[in-house]
Amino acid sequence: MADQQTNFPNEKKINLKITTPRGVKFVEKADMLIMRCVDGDLGVLPGHAPVSAVLGDGILHIFNDGVEKQLAVFGGIAQIESKNVDIFSTIAQHPEEIDLERARADREKAEAAMQEEAEELQIQNTQVLLRRSLVRIEVSSHLEEADYYDDGGNEDEDN
Repeated sequence: MADQQTNFPNEKKINLKITTPRGVKFVEKADMLIMRCVDGDLGVLPGHAPVSAVLGDGILHIFNDGVEKQLAVFGGIAQIESKNVDIFSTIAQHPEEIDLERARADREKAEAAMQEEAEELQIQNTQVLLRRSLVRIEVSSHLEEADYYDDGGNEDEDN
């Protein structure tokens, strides 16, 4: 019984392997994983039921012996089994691999583009509103002009 308790902690680990197009990127044992999937976060503990998950862009949280590590993972697939999690992703980055200045510049560029798109959408919505109001004005003024028609809707030449 003592031998089983000694081996118990090792049996309760997840074998994590992350592979990118450049090869195996990360291998580690973990107590728990939390990954971003396309439909929300997925937590994985040892003994998890087998499942495949489509990953979104997000943070992979790796918990081991009370310490958390984080990796940036951008898309991919996770194959989850009882003791193994294999992640296949286009991009997986350790914190030290991230160019923070570039990431901040990219964020500012994206936010500016989103603002421009929002302004463009607002202009398009305003143009639609303008066109509809002009159509309504023209159609409603037709009722007023109808009073000037003689002989069943023929316009009076003298007016």
